[in-house]
Amino acid sequence: MPHALTRAIAAARVILLTTPDIDGDAVGSIVALARAITTRWPGRRVIVGADEALPTRYAFLADPDLFQVAPDLPDAPIDLALVLDGDPSRLQAVGEAYRSARLRGLVDHHKSSVHADVDIAFLDPRCSSTAEMVLRLCDHWGVPLDRPLAEAIWAGMVFDTSVFRYRLTRPATLRAAARLLETGIDHARIVEQVLLSQSAAKVALRGVMINRMRIGADGRLAWAALDAETVAGTETGGLVDDLVFIEGVEIGALLVDKGEGRVKLSLRSRGGVDVSVLARGLSPKGGGHARAAGATLAGPLEAAVQATVVAARAALHAPDALKGDTPDAGA
Repeated sequence: MPHALTRAIAAARVILLTTPDIDGDAVGSIVALARAITTRWPGRRVIVGADEALPTRYAFLADPDLFQVAPDLPDAPIDLALVLDGDPSRLQAVGEAYRSARLRGLVDHHKSSVHADVDIAFLDPRCSSTAEMVLRLCDHWGVPLDRPLAEAIWAGMVFDTSVFRYRLTRPATLRAAARLLETGIDHARIVEQVLLSQSAAKVALRGVMINRMRIGADGRLAWAALDAETVAGTETGGLVDDLVFIEGVEIGALLVDKGEGRVKLSLRSRGGVDVSVLARGLSPKGGGHARAAGATLAGPLEAAVQATVVAARAALHAPDALKGDTPDAGA
């Protein structure tokens, strides 16, 4: 049970919540945890900091001003800083505020976070999402499950399980989902907003990605690369799934040039390769799940593509190093 985390929150006056990636699970988890903390401990000041603004698709869950972009965070001593849904080593500008806290903690379900340098860790790699872990915290603290809280947790759960499709979906996950539905949330609307609704620009970008797709390793590897000019700020989340769900493909890789010598790598696996190990091999700050992982690579896009393809081919031919069922064998 998360007793150490509970004691730390109870003793703190100012709490920072942050994440290295603004996705559905991270946003839902942060919104839900902020609400749970202020309900259980009235008077606590919760600051939410991030390296980027809240995407519009998640604005229905919280006031967009809740997510304050670093370095423009309130100038206040932080008693406790918590990273949700990711390794603290992957924080960028907000990392300075995180490291300045008196105590630093983690709430996460990625197995690659097991070695994170934190004072307090609430970590469960067998859990389907960080949002499901926040629901467990609410139960532990006796926080009532009202509709706004259930909406945030539901958003995180359906995002990270892709509506309960992935292997980390357990019986406990579905029991938790039933409890959320019983609060009367509009579950279909939340799924549409978080997973299905997309801009025309993203649809067009998907077409570009597919046109640039390459297949290798005897049909077991599919990859595509998108330069910064082509992406032009368009959201790319989820596009990699179109690469891995090709018949015969075991690893899908999407590389996106973010500018300033940074390339975002998204990896997916349908075979025996643990792409969290592959991601960490490409970057010390890479990681994730066995079947869904990522990293930020330094250097030009062409070099990142070459390194990724070479590493993925090696992983597909490795007898044991990156293969095998794990407790985290799902996204």
